[in-house]
Amino acid sequence: MDHTCSPSVRDDNLSGVKGQPWQFAYREALSPYVFARILIVIGLYMGAYVAICPLGTTDLPWIQRLAYFTLGSSLVAPLCHSGYAVTLYLVRFRTPGCIAAAVVAQVFVAASTATATAYGVDSLFLSELPAYGFATVYVFMTLSVALCSAVVHYLVSQRVKNEAGGRAAAEPGPPAPSAGGAAAPVAPVARSGVAPTTSSKFLHRLPREVGRDIVWLRMNDHYVDVFTTSGQCAVLIRFADAIAELGDIGGRVHRSHWVAWSHVEGWERRSQRPRLRLTDGRLVPVSRTYLHDVRAALERHRADADPTPRTT
Repeated sequence: MDHTCSPSVRDDNLSGVKGQPWQFAYREALSPYVFARILIVIGLYMGAYVAICPLGTTDLPWIQRLAYFTLGSSLVAPLCHSGYAVTLYLVRFRTPGCIAAAVVAQVFVAASTATATAYGVDSLFLSELPAYGFATVYVFMTLSVALCSAVVHYLVSQRVKNEAGGRAAAEPGPPAPSAGGAAAPVAPVARSGVAPTTSSKFLHRLPREVGRDIVWLRMNDHYVDVFTTSGQCAVLIRFADAIAELGDIGGRVHRSHWVAWSHVEGWERRSQRPRLRLTDGRLVPVSRTYLHDVRAALERHRADADPTPRTT
């Protein structure tokens, strides 16, 4: 069974993360975006440690110091980050405050693992750490892990915030007033008024009661929330696969949103961010990544819908 739906299902019931924005934060922690920035942070760490020579590494040539800290980082970083992701998963239904407290507690656990790893790496190079004492090494590793964890948690927080903001922006609401008290639409898009005719495989996944005239889609974990002119439902399919099956009748405008070009009425701005106003009254956010392509696609759709030459 590849779909679950009902035209009367409330929007907030379909949106699994609307009330729990941190429910899938552990996936953000494992995303390529966060991984790439972790590598940058680790590179900065190694550069700084090679330069300042902490914990008795002054006597090592710089190439050996680089190998020393590279080996230590390659062992410590995966263990610490996997612990962080597991922590987010275990407390995913808690409040943001509880999640932050769990992350802080995880830092001290990770610092213990990092300290043990540091002793093991040191035994291969210098065997200098025992002279500093366990407490000194533990404090040093705790500070290092805490700083890195703070950066990673900040990145994940921003991803969660952006995702929650994107969902909230697509909720219905009155048009934003302009300085004169009226709505401020920008460059309205012509609509033919005819439901798109296509043999898209995705349309056959929809039940009869919601029709085939899709207005917009929204990613919701393993499902895609489908909003049509007759109702809404959730289809069990990857978001990228749904977009591919729909073809060029619409396009992706945000990491979590797709719209049908024929249902775009115009542009609006909310909090200095562009939104597309749809025929069902929704304001769907347009991310900077897709902004240029969306504008070009809407221009093409306007030209196709109104082929009459324009005169200046």
